[in-house]
Amino acid sequence: MKKIIAIVLALTLALSMMTACNSGTEETTAPVAEATSAPAAEETTQEEETQQEEEKPLTIAGIVFKDEFTMKMVQQGYEDAAADYGVEIVIGNSMGDLANEQQLVYSYMDMGVDGIAITPYSEEASVPILKEAYDKDIEIAVANIKLNDASFVCGGFTSQDLLNGQKLGTFAADKIKEVYGTDIKIAIMDYDAAIPEQSKARWNGFLESLTAEGITYEIVAQQSSTSKNDNVPIVEAMLAGAPETQVFFCNSAAFTNVVVQVVMNMGLSDQIMVVGYDMGEQSATQILDETSPLYCTLEQDMYTMGYKAVEQLVKSLRGEETECPRGDTVYLEGIIHSKEDLNGVQEWLDRYYELANS
Repeated sequence: MKKIIAIVLALTLALSMMTACNSGTEETTAPVAEATSAPAAEETTQEEETQQEEEKPLTIAGIVFKDEFTMKMVQQGYEDAAADYGVEIVIGNSMGDLANEQQLVYSYMDMGVDGIAITPYSEEASVPILKEAYDKDIEIAVANIKLNDASFVCGGFTSQDLLNGQKLGTFAADKIKEVYGTDIKIAIMDYDAAIPEQSKARWNGFLESLTAEGITYEIVAQQSSTSKNDNVPIVEAMLAGAPETQVFFCNSAAFTNVVVQVVMNMGLSDQIMVVGYDMGEQSATQILDETSPLYCTLEQDMYTMGYKAVEQLVKSLRGEETECPRGDTVYLEGIIHSKEDLNGVQEWLDRYYELANS
């Protein structure tokens, strides 16, 4: 009997040891399974996050500085480029005020935009706030102006007054020689008293090209004005003092419109050819008017400036090759509008009304 009890106890002990061994195996293998599955789940999450970041569209801001046609052209360029390149864009207008411009930039910094395309208020005063945005990893592209310190911008697009003046002179030269020959009398309406460097570049460029085209000239009247208004008496006095004037060069659209008006009122349309700088609604209608002495004017390509600024911005953000080197500025040629292409002028005017009423 004692022998049977001993055998039973031995079997019980053996079964207990086997059970303990099996339990130990389960306890050590379970954590291993958990350890190998956890990193796989984490890796999948990281991949998903990366994919989501890559699919997230860029958001950029476009800033203009006036509520007028030229800035609407820039804005249209901004928006078209953003659509073409598949980025989101928000538009702001500083309304020609530095404080407003600074507030807009701060607002976009708070929004976390990826980049800002801007027509700055000032070539110098706008630099600090734009540099501050750049230091917070926001790319900056500039339109319509060249900053004094452009080293931090990804690129800029504007026009150059000397080159545009030269283009006007080259274009007008053939018509001038056809009507007046190669020796002419010129009157000039400028704004040297207000912005001398820009103003002189425009009319000097025009005269340089006339010389290059074999035309000799005498400046019989030249007057500077600091106002867009009340210039009728000035032009009347110029023509009264220089009745021999054959070509009248105007440094701005406002001056052009007044000169054309005075020339027509004085009955001198058959004697004087008017050449203007900048384009507007009134300039377009004057070119289309067959009785008007306005032969041609030059439009600064504001739409392309806006488009290319956004294009430069997006390509820089995506690490793609760009047209403009970082810190540099590309000068865009102006567009000539003249009596030689009345259909083109009418198309421009139609587009003007479309944008002006939008």
